[in-house]
Amino acid sequence: MLYRFLKVYVGIILKFFVKDIKINGMENIPADKAVMFASFHPNSFLDAILLDCIVDRPVWSLARGDAFKRDWVRDLLHKLYMMPIYRISEGKENLDKNDETFEKCSEVFRNKGQVLIFSEGLCANQTGLLPLKKGTARLALQTWSEGIDVTVIPTALNYNQFTHTGKKIVLNFEAPIRKEDFADHQVTGTNVLLFNRQLKDSLEQAVTRDFSFSTWRPVLYYLAFLVNFPVYVLLGSVVRPKTKGTVFFDSVYLATLIFALPVYWLIVFAVLMFLF
Repeated sequence: MLYRFLKVYVGIILKFFVKDIKINGMENIPADKAVMFASFHPNSFLDAILLDCIVDRPVWSLARGDAFKRDWVRDLLHKLYMMPIYRISEGKENLDKNDETFEKCSEVFRNKGQVLIFSEGLCANQTGLLPLKKGTARLALQTWSEGIDVTVIPTALNYNQFTHTGKKIVLNFEAPIRKEDFADHQVTGTNVLLFNRQLKDSLEQAVTRDFSFSTWRPVLYYLAFLVNFPVYVLLGSVVRPKTKGTVFFDSVYLATLIFALPVYWLIVFAVLMFLF
């Protein structure tokens, strides 16, 4: 219930944050089958938030394991369809926990659900693809070897900038990678290499710096910008220094905007009612 409410509500707030967006390849996503989104990861939590709001069916996101340390946080993130994935930097002793997460992913796939995994294994405000880790290949091969037919969709969210509202975004869903593309589904070094080679080729096509498209959306964005200008300026002055040197500006800014905009609208409404 919480996830579904936030999916709608945050989708509305995003219209005041994103100036224009172009989505390519939605037809590549099966409507009623298990899907793994193997994604480029340039913009922290915003990548998962945007994908969640754009794709029709719920999407489970694999997020950095250190965010799940506290029990109450773990429970909340689970309600938001998030599961932990651990890296060596978060302690070798935690790597075994990834097996449990992969088992949960397999269960999601058995129920024809959707999972988002960031195939580079880390986030940077980059404009080009980083080397791919083994996790995506391992999860796909393991799932296929269990007889589960999951479709892998190479995915890339591309941003024209990372530190202001009014950004332009290109979201590309590339042609699927399917079980039938591989003769052997065992998790071996050779098969991981073959999978990553195919995924890398697809993601390199999905990553773009072409933001020359134009739709009707900017007209509404600029109208809203005039109304909400005080909020944008105030939040920017607070969030920018707090997130300087990190990849979290957009994510933190959006999180504060989610709470600040309704409060601002209520204040404006109350003032107008008082005056008129």
